[in-house]
Amino acid sequence: MTDLKVLVTTHNEEDKLPGCLASVEGLASEIWVVDSYSTDGTVEAARRAGAEVTQREYQSPSDQKNWALDRMGEGWILILDADERVSPELRDEILDTMESPEAGAYWIPRRNRFLGREMRHAGWDRDGVIRLIRGKEARYGEALVHEKMECAGPVGRMTHPLDHDSYRHLPDYLERMMRYSLSGGRELRRRGERSSAARVLLRPWARFMRMYFLQAGWKDGAHGFLLCFVSACQVGLKHAVHWALDRGIGRTREDT
Repeated sequence: MTDLKVLVTTHNEEDKLPGCLASVEGLASEIWVVDSYSTDGTVEAARRAGAEVTQREYQSPSDQKNWALDRMGEGWILILDADERVSPELRDEILDTMESPEAGAYWIPRRNRFLGREMRHAGWDRDGVIRLIRGKEARYGEALVHEKMECAGPVGRMTHPLDHDSYRHLPDYLERMMRYSLSGGRELRRRGERSSAARVLLRPWARFMRMYFLQAGWKDGAHGFLLCFVSACQVGLKHAVHWALDRGIGRTREDT
């Protein structure tokens, strides 16, 4: 057992969380699950795995994670999503890194699966995230979706991947696509970016062409085509939400 602490934020992750927690069994001295009032068996699954559970109202991904990080002390912290797994090779690399650290935060590559297949192209092969940090040396910048870690010092790079089984079936992707599109449109408006009908029409085509042709998504066969197509749809929906909000169409109280 090491002095590594693990943080997982959750909402309705009953099916994915057990595998995530099992992948850090014996690696972490403490596992903390911060749950935004799941309505399924997420909390029970976390407790069965020996994790400490706190429930807290969700505001944004960065707010939820920063709130937890501020309470986790000065040691090493590994941040995971419920659909991520620490590979055996990464476990060993984390242990070696903690013994002889050269930075206070580390970027970790991700090995991504889409509908049960590992994706080797379309940009997903270059995916990675800063997830191993020491104490207060890094925090997330405020964002409504796709939050990014901001680090005070240099960032190291690990070589072995997190396994990321992001979308196991198409309904799961479509549900998240709608949620991310809404949050993404709100984020564009929050940052004061310009909206236009041209972006709604042209950005999806640009995303598809980049992923499918320039980043060789076609090499992943039918899975690659579907990934590029739905990713383009998500971009279009995000800009449509932004365009509508800028014109007062369909605003809710949180958009005012």
